[in-house]
Amino acid sequence: MVSQRGGDTVLTFAVAANRVGWRMVHVEGVPALSLDVGPVFLASTTGRQALPGRERIRNGAEKLLKNFDPPLKPEIPFVPTDRNALKTLLNDDDQRLFLAAEGALYKGKLTAAEDGFALFASRQSQIRPLALYRLAETQYRLQKYTQALESFREAAREWQEFLTFNPAIMFYYGDSIARSGDLPGGRQLLAKLIVANADKKYAPVLLVRMADVLTRQGGEENARAIYSNVSESFKDNKAHQIAVMKLADRAFLEATPDDYQALSKTYADIAANTSDFDLREETVFKHALLEAINGPADTALDLVVVYQKRFPKGVYSTVIRDIREDLVALVYQGTNWAKNPTGLIRLVTDNQDYLATTVRIPGFLPAVSAAFDKSGRPLDLIVLYAGLLDRPWIGEDNAPYLTLQVADQAELLGDTVMARKVLQSFLQRNPVHSQSRWARERLGAIQFAARELPEVRAGLSWLLNKNERASFPVSYYYLGRSLWDAKEYSRSAVAMESYLAAVKGVKELPVLVGDAYYVAASSRLALGDRKAAIGLFESGLKAASKERKDQFLYKLGELAALEGKSEQSRAMFERVLKEGTDPDWQRLARQSLEEGKLSRQPQPTSKKK
Repeated sequence: MVSQRGGDTVLTFAVAANRVGWRMVHVEGVPALSLDVGPVFLASTTGRQALPGRERIRNGAEKLLKNFDPPLKPEIPFVPTDRNALKTLLNDDDQRLFLAAEGALYKGKLTAAEDGFALFASRQSQIRPLALYRLAETQYRLQKYTQALESFREAAREWQEFLTFNPAIMFYYGDSIARSGDLPGGRQLLAKLIVANADKKYAPVLLVRMADVLTRQGGEENARAIYSNVSESFKDNKAHQIAVMKLADRAFLEATPDDYQALSKTYADIAANTSDFDLREETVFKHALLEAINGPADTALDLVVVYQKRFPKGVYSTVIRDIREDLVALVYQGTNWAKNPTGLIRLVTDNQDYLATTVRIPGFLPAVSAAFDKSGRPLDLIVLYAGLLDRPWIGEDNAPYLTLQVADQAELLGDTVMARKVLQSFLQRNPVHSQSRWARERLGAIQFAARELPEVRAGLSWLLNKNERASFPVSYYYLGRSLWDAKEYSRSAVAMESYLAAVKGVKELPVLVGDAYYVAASSRLALGDRKAAIGLFESGLKAASKERKDQFLYKLGELAALEGKSEQSRAMFERVLKEGTDPDWQRLARQSLEEGKLSRQPQPTSKKK
């Protein structure tokens, strides 16, 4: 049925209950309205589906818009108590205390104001009724509505006429009555207030606040009518902008990615043109929130950042933080960063306080590390990751990776102080963490390089426990060397043999293998296990570099002499003299040959012609 209401056309239609849905599509600039009806649109009456990744944002927005019910502001100027009137009621000290409480109320320091007025309200004095009204106003603004109503009623019993002197308190009283469930009583008081102040500039705002009260009590149709009338009739009043925002709020959750732009512009226009701080904050937030639900993630993220910069301690600061976390994750997932490492670095560094969601995405941190590597910025990576390690949300799965990256990059830059600090901090915070072992190994490597051998022994001795296995085979070497230094030969031998077993079969043997064989063999020899020592020296001779073969040949010569194998011993010493490069080992070999009478066999001479 089509009918006319004033200058508007009204379209009324019926749909089957719970079986069919509908949607309206209005394309900006096109003078037509499309009404689609059918089962496919049933979601329009039960809540639209959120875009992938926006579920938490949309669900939070729905709860916020439906349940967030802050104290209403009537926009009536605050009227402090006349000082001359106070002089007749209070002494000088109490005057200062009462005025300080009013000052706190005016500045929004509500807890201090409540304490100040409660002191006067508890006394039986001439100031008590006024103190009760001020206390009730403070409690209302603290959202203690039940207590506020009790204080209002007690004050009204003692001084009913005051309500006519202070319209703001009359408004708070009326809204407190409505919030208690007595909608007629609250409406009656608010209507009386509006009539009494119809000639005031703030009267249209009072109408909007009346509509807010009606909305909260289920009077949506009447509230919408008031918002529409105020938006049309008071173009030059702030109430117009508030009413337009309230009407926009009613379409907020029905907006879709296809048609939300006009609604988004409504919030943006109000934010850009209003002079009211609270209204500006609310519309900037709702503009960002609407984009976060329906728009491109990067655009929404920019708007969220704008809100946080303009209102760092705003009403919605906690909510906006969660939204930003989700948007950062969406921007990361929706962009190919392979060819834009600088962009990824900027995204992460600009939003390092908001990565709680993103760090849970598989491959995120390695991608960030790769971006820093491509950009040649290891120092910036250290700064970022060291900061992330202090975040409570980084998670025990990510902490080891970050720690290792910082340690690696710091060592690469020669900053072992930073590497040591990060590893020690991680171990202090996570002494029994599943990854604490490899952190101890990395720290042990730094300590070994600094020749802090007692610390190496203390930090790595657990490697010799049953069923333990080093993450880095070289850790066995560091431990073995530190134990050898302390003359703990048995454990030194076990550590070095563990190192040799760990690197066995490696295509290119580490340079430390030769020394490991030598220390292991020497440890076995010190323990009296000559057979094991000979086997290790022989294996070491095969694996050692040319520069290190001298010591193995000499030791094998010594052991052969002890075994009574003089021929074998002499052969080893002679090889030192012939093949060796180290003059010290050659000198020892020569002495051994002379002292042991293992002189060289005479060489056959050729006949001369």
